[in-house]
Amino acid sequence: MDKYFLLDTDIVSYGGDDQSLYYTSIIQNLKKLSSTDKIYLSDLSVYEYKAGLYLLDDKERARILKGFNNIMRYINILPLNPDKGGKIFGEIRSEYKKRTGINNKALKKHTVDMILASEAICNDMILVYNDKIHETIAAMRADFKIEKWTN
Repeated sequence: MDKYFLLDTDIVSYGGDDQSLYYTSIIQNLKKLSSTDKIYLSDLSVYEYKAGLYLLDDKERARILKGFNNIMRYINILPLNPDKGGKIFGEIRSEYKKRTGINNKALKKHTVDMILASEAICNDMILVYNDKIHETIAAMRADFKIEKWTN
């Protein structure tokens, strides 16, 4: 059975940086996938990733961008689905706030993570993650599938 994976931004960061602590783990997990499995990165993650590059000096940015471009040869870009995904995002955000009691300012820090979770759900994908919040969301929603590749 084909599997569809949506990679969280940090997973691509680790997989594109051969100096990352998790580089080997990410690459090993990618190699385990079948030829029919599909790997995606949200267009939102591309923005998040590239924005982070500009916090680096020119030499480091060039090194990281080279690794990113290399790994992106194997990854498809997933556009956001604002209708279905937006509804699920609202449900996740509301339920997360109720369950955790988190304040609005702190809740905003998790916006991208929650949007990625909603996109994984509405596209029936497995989210590959490294952020603890995704475990909390998975405990809230039976339709949210996750895998952790940073072992």
